[in-house]
Amino acid sequence: AAADESSVAADTAAASDAATDTPSPPVQSGPFIDLLGETLLSLEILDEQRAQLNVNYTNEALSGKKVVGLYFSADWCGPCRQSGHGFSHTNAIPPFMHSSVIQFTPELVNFYNKMNARRGKDNQFEIVWISRCRDVESFGRYFTQMNWLAMQPEDAMGAKGEMLSKKYKVKGIPSLVLLDEVGNVITTDARNKIPADKAGIGFPWRNPLATLYINLIPKSLRLLLKNQVGEVKGKIQHALKGLVGGKSAATAAA
Repeated sequence: AAADESSVAADTAAASDAATDTPSPPVQSGPFIDLLGETLLSLEILDEQRAQLNVNYTNEALSGKKVVGLYFSADWCGPCRQSGHGFSHTNAIPPFMHSSVIQFTPELVNFYNKMNARRGKDNQFEIVWISRCRDVESFGRYFTQMNWLAMQPEDAMGAKGEMLSKKYKVKGIPSLVLLDEVGNVITTDARNKIPADKAGIGFPWRNPLATLYINLIPKSLRLLLKNQVGEVKGKIQHALKGLVGGKSAATAAA
């Protein structure tokens, strides 16, 4: 049974603040801390009328997950306000939501549950919702439709969420990006792959070379290589900016 959405919305801000009130938080590092922050939210259904938002340390919440999905979606979309979709069930997704979100979110819930129930691969798939809602109340209401984790709404709806959208070239919502256990991109097109492979036979749709790489290279070494590549990339970008800046200054002086 779905919890009362208004109670979840009212508790969202308090749950978000709880991350700063927790004494002696563990020291965390790694790719998902850089991407998602120190804490993530989960929703606990207490009874038919109440739900509770819980704060989870990011590394603990994602421990043991082989695939992490970043789900970009929101409860709004201008064109759909004119689409005339029906809305009768009080716990369904509201009519002002984008039609593709209406169709995809329940489908994603079913797919998420199915993948995590597979024999030998149970609970290896996690999703983190990157909310693009416009306010915390909308975040709380929409979160009742999901059974996975969420990025802190202030981060997701702010600069960090925008940064992630740009990083993964999100052009519209809903969008689902799949990452491996060290934060490397598996696919940025899971939104379209799920309807085409509802049974998840090819999930998580890695290319053959990536599968071979994961099977041959231990996680610790893959993480080390990822960090080194990131450092080299940063140095190259810094050098290029300096070069461009030097040329601009020389041109202006001339």
